[in-house]
Amino acid sequence: MNHPSSHNSLGSIPSARKPLGELLSEAGLISAQQIEIALRDQIINNPGTKIGKIFASRGWIKQKTADFFVEEWHQLVEQNQKYPLVYYFRAAALLNEREIQYILEERNNSEKKIRFHHLAVQKGLIKKETADFFVKNLLAPNKNKTSDPTSFATPYELLKNYIRGETNFQRSELRKIKLNNVTLKGVNLSNSNLTEAELNQANLSNSSLKQANLSKANLEKAILKDVDFELACMNHINLTDAHLEGSNFTNANLTEADLRDGYFVNACFFGANLSYVKLQGANFEGASYNSETSFDPELDPDKMGMRLII
Repeated sequence: MNHPSSHNSLGSIPSARKPLGELLSEAGLISAQQIEIALRDQIINNPGTKIGKIFASRGWIKQKTADFFVEEWHQLVEQNQKYPLVYYFRAAALLNEREIQYILEERNNSEKKIRFHHLAVQKGLIKKETADFFVKNLLAPNKNKTSDPTSFATPYELLKNYIRGETNFQRSELRKIKLNNVTLKGVNLSNSNLTEAELNQANLSNSSLKQANLSKANLEKAILKDVDFELACMNHINLTDAHLEGSNFTNANLTEADLRDGYFVNACFFGANLSYVKLQGANFEGASYNSETSFDPELDPDKMGMRLII
């Protein structure tokens, strides 16, 4: 594995005015995979092209939505005068006049009192994640309170640095980060916190996650060939149908992990804790273990195709 010792640049960008991609991601309007595609297009193929234009040209958002976040968002967050949420949804082109009128009529006809944004979410016109983002940033009290000094990396920040050639993201705070379907091959995420991270179908082959915390992370169908998980905390992790050929789980804690239908051919489990794991359909052909590896009493690793190394 090639893991350069370059400085981890995550968290180095001032947060006062967040980049458009980061705002759209936090608002639930753009996925991590879409950010990756747009950044590759911008950095590699179309230098100088605004990322909002790329998002809009691919039909992921409206150009007016991109313009709203670039030209109006930061001022609206800072100003003291506030408006009903419908004003902001209209200005951001997230709801048109017909949809707004429909929600207002439904609310007027309802016997129960219901907030406009709650009804918009119920009717499938706005994502809950998007509505919550607007409430938190524009209407919630104490929004200017001192922030947690811990540096939390965002999908936009991580992917931008990766596409520009950065691979060293050691000790990154990535708890609950959403990186489904992205490619981050050959990265160093050792000692990082990926608790409850979402990495479905992500490709992290040839990467290092030594001593990383992956508790309750979801890596279903992820490609994790030749990944180093030595000493990683992986209890309750979801690795169903994931490809982990040749990966290293030395002294990793996989207690109650879901490994069903996973591909663990030639993986190393020296000293790993495999207590209470779900194994149905998993392929362990040629995987190795030693006397320090922990299994449930009724489990016979040899019958699973594993090899005892003395």
